[in-house]
Amino acid sequence: MEKSMTARNFNEKLPFKVKLAYGLSGYYSFITWTAFSYYGLYFFTDVVGLSAVFAGAIISLGTLWDAITDPVVGGISDNLKSKYGRRRPLIIGVALPFVILSILMFTNWGFSEPVANVYFVIMILLYYTAQTVLDISSSALGSEMTLDYDERSTLATYKNYFGLMATVAISPTLVLVAYFGGWFENADFGWSLTLGVYMIVALVFIFILWRTTRGYERHREEGISKFSIADIKELFKNKAARIVAIIFALGIFSNTINYAIQVYYFTNYVQLTEGQIASITLVFGVASIIGAWIVDILMKKFGKKLAWIIGVGSEGIVLFAMVGLFIHPGQIGLIYALVILMAVGNAAVYQVPWAMIPDCVDVTELYTNKRMDGIIFGIIAFLQKASGALGAAFLGVLLSAIGYSEAAVQSPETVSGIKNIFGFLVGGLYIV
Repeated sequence: MEKSMTARNFNEKLPFKVKLAYGLSGYYSFITWTAFSYYGLYFFTDVVGLSAVFAGAIISLGTLWDAITDPVVGGISDNLKSKYGRRRPLIIGVALPFVILSILMFTNWGFSEPVANVYFVIMILLYYTAQTVLDISSSALGSEMTLDYDERSTLATYKNYFGLMATVAISPTLVLVAYFGGWFENADFGWSLTLGVYMIVALVFIFILWRTTRGYERHREEGISKFSIADIKELFKNKAARIVAIIFALGIFSNTINYAIQVYYFTNYVQLTEGQIASITLVFGVASIIGAWIVDILMKKFGKKLAWIIGVGSEGIVLFAMVGLFIHPGQIGLIYALVILMAVGNAAVYQVPWAMIPDCVDVTELYTNKRMDGIIFGIIAFLQKASGALGAAFLGVLLSAIGYSEAAVQSPETVSGIKNIFGFLVGGLYIV
């Protein structure tokens, strides 16, 4: 029989297996998103053959659609009544569609350009709908599992740990694509099979979380108001929520450009091979996982605000100095040093705000007497993803402006522009 959280001490420590299982949500929430962030624009421009501007635009469209649906899904999950809790039926129900859509989004069927344009617009919208249901439900579940301040930081750390594992998982993407592509007459299906491997793991993790978190929803029987414009006004009366929303939005805007520009920078400026890019991404992922535990220590020892300043600020300084000034083509040793030094900031961009949002939920409940975990996660996620959409569109325009063409050897001016975007633009945004 499930143990009701209404009978629990809300501040009790969660069992290790529950925290570990909840952490798995980081992998399945981020695996496709991470692959898409690193390789989505490259896949559209260099594999499918879409223009950089159109590719950036449809990525932005999908992210914006994701943002719009976030608070709506949050409100639905707040009001769902089920013997299995409010969040978990949504998590298990969307699991298989999420997996299938993730694979289809990286499938090039060889359509003509007009048909391909329509196909990928549809796939992106459907994928982001499924991703919204999965991620918002999982995030809100974590918010209601405990009220303990440090325990919430730990939950955010576990989630971020497995989210960063997604970076490790996608590190051999280009190598796997080339290997699996040899199995098919259309080598582009190597992308589909590679995503299929990643998504099998995601499906297993979704089921483990669904099973292990049974009985840990605190507010399962409480009625909570549905999403409305008034909820947005209530939330942003809370100064802390305004600050969290702003830093998260700016951080995601920067990170969107950061992830997407890396493959262009490594390929065109540093002139790395596919195997070298895979090894760099692997080192970045492993270092970021270690960075997640450093961020957890910083949050508990110095507070979440200082952890954010140290983590994100240091990444900005490293990018501005090393990419903007010191690294030259062929210096792979410095590239390894770069991604290691970026690791703590890469972890902090997501980990710290996600640890802060449940605190915003508590403050809002104090003043409004309404518990709105899903709605608040949805509203802040809306701002986060809208900024990500803006970042993707902005990068597409920037690539076009510096003369990038998928069908030609890049000019020295274009290659220099790629370096400046990565070092000075992204680094400067992190410092801001």
